[in-house]
Amino acid sequence: MFIQVRNVEEELREAAKRRAAELGVDLSTYVRNLIRRDVNQPSMASWLEDVTADPIGQPFNAAEAITEARAERDEQIRRNLGDAG
Repeated sequence: MFIQVRNVEEELREAAKRRAAELGVDLSTYVRNLIRRDVNQPSMASWLEDVTADPIGQPFNAAEAITEARAERDEQIRRNLGDAG
């Protein structure tokens, strides 16, 4: 599959190349990882829908929420590290 992005300012392209080099990947891998990270995040509309669907005033287990958030973060780190190699 091939994606071409036109009209990218030279300054932006050079900054992306520098960032890719800092991460030890080529520009294509860097851009592919940016796209992957972006599409794996919920859209603002989806996030707002989830937030507003949560019942307000219901019992909340903070320890459980922290455990779940850490597990999600750890999984995302594992995915990102796997993609960077």
